[in-house]
Amino acid sequence: MFNPLLEDMSSLKDSDLDTRLSDLNKKYNISLRMGNSAVCQQIAIIIEAVRYEIFRRQREATKQLLEKQNKDLDGLINVG
Repeated sequence: MFNPLLEDMSSLKDSDLDTRLSDLNKKYNISLRMGNSAVCQQIAIIIEAVRYEIFRRQREATKQLLEKQNKDLDGLINVG
């Protein structure tokens, strides 16, 4: 986790992560237009943490899919 004050995002649903990312992007754009760079930096850190969690979940899902496909192929190939 990037910031110890952030909640654990592994317990959130995918839809909640998407909603949170959308809200954070809106808040980032608002603070950017207002010229508040300190707030922009903090929001950018949280956005990166949410994106990382989404990436981690996608990577895990891909890994599980590949493992399942490899198990299916093991039964088809019979050398002997």
